[in-house]
Amino acid sequence: MRLSQLLRQPFSYINTSKRKWIYIVSAAVFVHFFLIVFQPYGISEEMHNPINNTVNKFLFFFSIGISTFLGLTLSQFVFRPLLKFETVSIKKYIGWVFIETLILTLISFGFSFIIPDLGDDFESELNIYFQLKNYFRAFIVLLFPLFGTIIYVLIQELTYEVNELDEQLKKYHETFNISEKETQLKIKDENNNLDLSIALKDFLYAESSNQYVVVHYLKSGNQQKHILRNRLKNFLNQNDYVSIKQSHRSFAVNLLNVKYMSRINSKEFLIIDSVPTVKIPVSKSYVKEIKNEIIQHNKF
Repeated sequence: MRLSQLLRQPFSYINTSKRKWIYIVSAAVFVHFFLIVFQPYGISEEMHNPINNTVNKFLFFFSIGISTFLGLTLSQFVFRPLLKFETVSIKKYIGWVFIETLILTLISFGFSFIIPDLGDDFESELNIYFQLKNYFRAFIVLLFPLFGTIIYVLIQELTYEVNELDEQLKKYHETFNISEKETQLKIKDENNNLDLSIALKDFLYAESSNQYVVVHYLKSGNQQKHILRNRLKNFLNQNDYVSIKQSHRSFAVNLLNVKYMSRINSKEFLIIDSVPTVKIPVSKSYVKEIKNEIIQHNKF
C-alpha cells in the first residue's frame, strides 16, 4: 500500500470514549515518567538548582500532568466533536495532532501564571521562541502515548478477531457430517496423474517447497508425509474442497483439523489438533479470507 493510500484510510483507533480515556490517562502517566526519569530539556539542571525547593518541583510536575490531562480531555471530548474531527482520515488526524499539541501548550502556558516554572523565571516564558520550543517538545512527547494507544487498539482488535474465529471454527466442524469427512481426497501431480488418495478428514496440511508440495496427513493415527511434484496453487485448484484453504503463501490447511488460532510472538498460527500439535503460519490477508469462508459455510 502506498503512503498516499495509507493516509486516506480512516483513523478509527481513538473513536470511542474508552479508547479516548486510555489515550488521555496513558499520556498523562507517560509525561510524568518521561520527565522525571530522563529529566530532559534542562530539567536535570533545575532539579539541582537550590532555588527550587521540593514544593516547587512537585507543583511543576503536577502542573504538567494536569495540563496534559485537561488539554487532551478538552481536545478529545469537546473540540474533536465540535470541529467535526471524530470521523476523519489518517492524514487529517495527523493535522489534528498539531492542533491538539497547541491546546496543550496554551493550557500549560496558562498554568504558568499560577504555578511558576522551575527557576522562577516567568519572563522567559513570555518569550515566543520559548513557547515554540515547548510546542515542539510537547509534540514529540505526545507521539509516544499516541502510537502506544494505536498499538494497544490493534492488538485488542486482533485478539477479538482470533477469539471470534475460534468460536466460528467450533461451529464449522459441527456442520460437516461423517460422509463428507470420509470423502476421498484425490491428490494429483503437476500432470494431473493420481499420486495419493486419502480421506478428507485425514489431510492435515500441505507445505510448498519450490516445485514440490509436501502433503502431511494421518494414517492409523500417525502423521505421514508425501512429496509430489506440483505447485501449491495448482494443488489447491485440483482440490477445491471447502475445508482446504490457503493460510500462507507456502501453506494450505484443512480447517476440519484446526482446533484454534493462536498468537505467538506477534504472529498468527492455526493450531492443528494432532499428535504432536502442529502450528501453521497464517498471513493477515488470509485470516479474513478464512474467516469469511467459515462464516459463510456456517450459514448453511
